[in-house]
Amino acid sequence: MTTNYSIKYSKRNTMGLYITKNAQIEARVPNGTPQKIVEDFVNQHQHWINTHHGVVVQQVEERENFELRFGAKLLFLGREFPLLPVEKPTFGYDGQCFYAYAQMSAEELKTSLVGIYRTLAKKVLSNMVEDLAKHMGLKPKAVKINGARSRWGSCSSAGNLNFSWYLVMAEETTIRYVVVHELAHLIEMNHSPNFWRIVEQVLPNYKAEREKLKKLQKKLSVQCWE
Repeated sequence: MTTNYSIKYSKRNTMGLYITKNAQIEARVPNGTPQKIVEDFVNQHQHWINTHHGVVVQQVEERENFELRFGAKLLFLGREFPLLPVEKPTFGYDGQCFYAYAQMSAEELKTSLVGIYRTLAKKVLSNMVEDLAKHMGLKPKAVKINGARSRWGSCSSAGNLNFSWYLVMAEETTIRYVVVHELAHLIEMNHSPNFWRIVEQVLPNYKAEREKLKKLQKKLSVQCWE
């Protein structure tokens, strides 16, 4: 029987059970719900908790134990490149491998690699947005790079396109899908049938690329970069 859970009251009409990304169990219930009712609700869903909680706990443990080491394989544009140590206090990517100063601590190494990825993302995505925007007859105002873990891209009402640097780990065709998706929002700020028609006109196989993103998301869910 689960007793280690928190209760969150709000202006909602139904009760629900949630497992947060940190493996905390939450019962979200309407304001004024008696605690006994909440307890019974949690007990009635014990099987669901047993099925899902352990999976999230394992993900949390893997994420906390994630450590970058020399010799690891790092993704860029869907390909794996080795992370190699060098004797000079520098770091970068040369098209053949990622490299960094051999004396860096684990945290310094991680910070340096995130910087490399952000630089690569800015270049790759800026160029791709320019090419695809021209093809689609659109003019976004700016391309910005962020560290979002659960959102690959977004389009603001001001016409700015935002992309997660993690996106450059994906294949180029997959990155193109995200770019086209956000550019299409300059025409349709929704996910209506017309929006998807715009995407499909540029990328007829966009659904396959969307599935690739889900697989990459799952892989990144157990990696703690920032």
